[in-house]
Amino acid sequence: MPAHDVLIIGAGLAGQRAALAAADAGASVAILSKVHPVRSHSVAAAGGINAALNPGDSWESHAYDTVKGSDYLGDQDAIEIMCREAPAEILHLEHIGVTFHRADSGHLGTRAFGGASAARTFYVADITGQAILHVLYEQLMKHHETVDRYEE
Repeated sequence: MPAHDVLIIGAGLAGQRAALAAADAGASVAILSKVHPVRSHSVAAAGGINAALNPGDSWESHAYDTVKGSDYLGDQDAIEIMCREAPAEILHLEHIGVTFHRADSGHLGTRAFGGASAARTFYVADITGQAILHVLYEQLMKHHETVDRYEE
């Protein structure tokens, strides 16, 4: 019977990102998925990812927009953590190969999206989810000795 330090159910964006973090930390990882990881439903996440990375924006503003957008039903502690950590995660994803849109200046480009009070959505054309899934999958292949996938 296989043995692993970490078992991840689902190979979408959250599952693959968690698997990569665990593998980077030295854990033996198993990913259990109904479909091949790059066919996960996260491939349909087209719009982009919000993060208060640009000058003049703040995690507090991002958090307020997120709480308001959830009709004040979202877990505000979790929203705070997400909004504080989002800028570093965008930079991490870009550094491992996600080809986010670039402005004419060469900086990461953004657009306004879904009730945000600032243009803080980082995106890859209209295939953001697909682009990130493929990069995470490629990164996981570097850990082929410690990451096992149980698919389909």
